[in-house]
Parts: sequence; structure tokens; C-alpha cells
Amino acid sequence: MKACILTWGCQQNEHKSEAIAGVLRATGYVLVANPDDADVVLLNTCMVRGRAEDKVLGRVGELQRLRRTRPVLIGVGGCMAQGHGEGILDLLPGADFAFGTARLADLPSLIARARDGERFAFLPRPNGLEPLPFVRRSPFQAYVTIAEGCSHACAYCVVPRVRGPLRSRPMAEVLAELRGLAQAGYQEATLLGQNVDAYGRDLGDGTSFARLLRAVGEVPIPRIRFTTSHPAYMTDEVIAALASGGNLCPHVHLAVQSGSDRVLAAMNRGYTREGFLALVRRLREAIPGVNVTTDVIVGFPGETEDDFAQTLCLIDEARFGTVYAAMYSPRPGTRAARMPDDVPPEEKARRLERVLAATRRIALDLHRARVGTTVEVLVEAFLREKGRLVGKTRDFRTVLFPGDPAMIGRTAMVKIEKATAGALHGRLGEAR
Repeated sequence: MKACILTWGCQQNEHKSEAIAGVLRATGYVLVANPDDADVVLLNTCMVRGRAEDKVLGRVGELQRLRRTRPVLIGVGGCMAQGHGEGILDLLPGADFAFGTARLADLPSLIARARDGERFAFLPRPNGLEPLPFVRRSPFQAYVTIAEGCSHACAYCVVPRVRGPLRSRPMAEVLAELRGLAQAGYQEATLLGQNVDAYGRDLGDGTSFARLLRAVGEVPIPRIRFTTSHPAYMTDEVIAALASGGNLCPHVHLAVQSGSDRVLAAMNRGYTREGFLALVRRLREAIPGVNVTTDVIVGFPGETEDDFAQTLCLIDEARFGTVYAAMYSPRPGTRAARMPDDVPPEEKARRLERVLAATRRIALDLHRARVGTTVEVLVEAFLREKGRLVGKTRDFRTVLFPGDPAMIGRTAMVKIEKATAGALHGRLGEAR
């Protein structure tokens, strides 16, 4: 049988899809990229925002057209299935079966049940860590999960419900996986966790994210990244480990969500506006040139115009390299879902656009300061429509430049000649 896997959401979801692919290939499935060629289509979903769910609803409707000419199974899995429980089958009548975020090794037997005509939802509670094979999508960039789940319980976030509590992998396992990637020639690895800097807090044996970073610095992979960090767990020890440099990239994604102390308290974030800004200052003092990026939610219940103005002010003060902004949408089962969703949709949209405009302005200023410099770029892809190679600097800035697609997976020195809000543009110096 041929299987197609469609993915929405975060890097951990992308990595979970690599595990789904590994499980299916190990049991004889042929993996295809196009649903039109598949006997079974699996949707690995996200429900962190309502918009992500809307996309899945639309896609399942589109996929049903495949059944006009042949039998095709549609399985909906991941966070959306876990979050809605048995109700996912009512929400998506076009789905043949549903699976959650745990026990992915059971997928071949679940598909067999669906082929026999059974319609069901298989949604065991996430518990422990499941060792799975992977089919990695890149031969030079890899994801490495160091922890799953989250125990922080932000008021708006559905992750603890659908992914379970924090569960950290033993450090020896993480390091063994990284050493295997180094032997295979990988140029970059990204350490993954819902709150990656909370790593080790559940183990009770002295394991910490700072200790892991120092150990990872000894692994011969040229670039090590991590995501996503929570400000409440970004300790001075973590900052010191990052400041040691080496293969640890100078980029920290640190989600602030709001610039208002009142809103941050309602969100249960565990820090204040000034505490966050002080943390950003400590990062920049310890790691010159570090690129701090962030997430912002606009229109959280009760957010006033003054609260929003404080967020804009914080963005101006912190001067993030990138702000990933989203309008608040209630998530089932969260504490915030019980609060009045009292910011009108049109006001949320207005606030979102103001955040994006501020982000573009700051990004353009930061990128213009790079014009005339030479940067190291790991080439990730060739954009045929632009006729340009695209890649990332060590501090996670996008660079476009003309070159040979054979350079994908290699590093190159690029002289920056032009800046836009979205990217740096240059010409090739030397590849290696």
C-alpha cells in the first residue's frame, strides 16, 4: 500500500510525521508525497489555534473527492484528534479513523482495522516516551526530540492536554542519537521540546538543559539549535552554556506572548514584562549578536488597548529578529476558554497587523545593518521561481543568493548586498 502523510503545526509535529513515516516504511508501506497517489492519507494535525483546525477541516473535505475513482482511507491524527476525543469523528465525517499523539507504533494495525470497515478513534493518553524509527526528510538537517509534553499550564494553551506532562529523555539517549547523526554527516540538529529549556526537571537526577547544552557542544555537528524556549526556564546557567559558543547557534526563540503584566498574569506565564526584558538584556550581554525571536498573541480575553500598547512598546524595546504573531482563539479544555472572548475579531485583526508592521520595520533595520558583511549560510533549498538558493545564517536569518542547486546541504560564505524585511540578499563568496 501507498501512504501519504500531511502535516500541520510545529517542528515537533514535523518530527512526529517523520516517525509515522518510519513506522509505515518498516511495515512495508511505500511513502508518496501526493495524496492522489495514495491508498491511505494520514493527517498529522495541530490545534494550537482555530485557524489550524479550519485548514484540516477543509483538507479532509477536499480529500473525499479521491473516493470518486477508488477506495482511499483517511486517518486524522495528532493534537486535533487527541484534543477533541471521540468527537473528532463527528467533526470530520469524511475521516475513516482517528489516532492521537501516543502509541504511533500501532498505526499499521489501526489502518488494517479501518480497511476492514471499522470506524473508530484510538486515543490513548500520552504517557512516557515512545522509541520510534524515523524517515528523515533531510540528509543534512535533523530534529532530535529531547522532551515531550508540558507541565506549565498556560491559560490559553491546549498542549498539556493533548501532549501530556513534561517527559524528558535521558541525556545519554539524546547524545547517542546526536552522535549517530554526526557520523552520518548531518550539518545541523535542532533539539525539540514544547518547553525545551524545562528539559530534565521531571527526572530528579540533576539533569538540566544547561548540562545537556554543554554536552552537546562536544558532539561534532557544526550547528546545534533548539526550540521552543519558555522565559520562566531560561536560567543564567543556560545562558552561560549558550555563551560558550562552539556549535551552539546564537539564536534563542523566547516566546513573550504579551507586553502587559496584567495579561501575562492572566495567561499564567510566570514572569513580568520587566523580567522578560531583563532576560533579553542578559542574553545579549552574554552572547553578542544573538538573534532573539518571539511569539505574540493579540486579543487575549480582557486585553485592552493599553495592554496592547504595552506589547507594541515591548516589541520596539526588545527589537526581536522575528515576531510570530497570532490572533487569540479559544482552545477547548483550557482555562482561557472559560473567559469571555471579548476582543472583537476586527479588533484582533487590526492589532495583528500593527504587530506585523512593527516587526517588518524592525527586521528591515536589523537586516540593513548586515549589508556589506559576509555571513555563513547553510544552503537549504533552491527556489526555482526566484532562481535563488536559500538558507540560514547561524543566527537564523534567511539569505537568498544565486548559485548551483548542487550546493544544497553545504555551507557557503555570502556577501550581503541588499536587505528586505524578510531576508538578506547577496552573492556567493565561497562554498565548503
